[in-house]
Amino acid sequence: MRAAFAALALTATAPAMAEDRLSLTLTPAVVSEYYFRGISQTDGHPAAQLSGEGAFKINDTFTGYLGAFASNVDFNNSVSAEVDFTGGFRSTFDKLTLDLGLIRYMYLDQPTGSQTYDFTEAKLTAAYDFGFAIPSAGIYYSPNFQLDSGNATYLTAGLTVPVPVTQFEPKIVANIGQQTIDKPQNFFGAGNTDDKYLDWNIGLFASYWGFTAGLQYVDSDLKKSHCAGGANCGPAAVLSLSYAYTF
Repeated sequence: MRAAFAALALTATAPAMAEDRLSLTLTPAVVSEYYFRGISQTDGHPAAQLSGEGAFKINDTFTGYLGAFASNVDFNNSVSAEVDFTGGFRSTFDKLTLDLGLIRYMYLDQPTGSQTYDFTEAKLTAAYDFGFAIPSAGIYYSPNFQLDSGNATYLTAGLTVPVPVTQFEPKIVANIGQQTIDKPQNFFGAGNTDDKYLDWNIGLFASYWGFTAGLQYVDSDLKKSHCAGGANCGPAAVLSLSYAYTF
């Protein structure tokens, strides 16, 4: 989900609840390539992913949630998989949705003696449903970003536009974000001093019977020296297919 469906996350409202207060949603997915903030996490290869979320409806305004996400990754080293854990609260005030939470990113089979890939982020996102369009914005902060690169902030803004045709509920989703990193030489490699970059994406998603299919264009203003000669952060088209099942 964090790849092709990151664009949808900012505009998601609290999970649909049954008559009782507790719900569990599982979402298996496949993507043609896993991108995170403009950088490929699978070096041009597909990814199989699984996300899950348990939500507890406190009242009509507040919902607490705990979630997890897993995906294969390929950093051209021993790292084999990413496993994330999330927790937080969503609040809905009429058409405004706020989401405050924490995300712990963890990576399996890291090289010994290297800088750690693991990091933690706090997030605050907001979305407002006008009906014909849903603008969104978010801020993510880490006190020690990936590869021990210090303080990092990610600012993002997005727009979801429902297309009122057919039963497939198509949506056009666009996002832009700026990642700022305190120690770029740790994140990008020795000699790199650019402490910020932009990434953007736009895509079309359609849903039917719990399945969601998407086609997304992703890109960034990263230089080739930032991403293994440009192979991991160039423009790309990403295909995705997921299925969401709520218990």
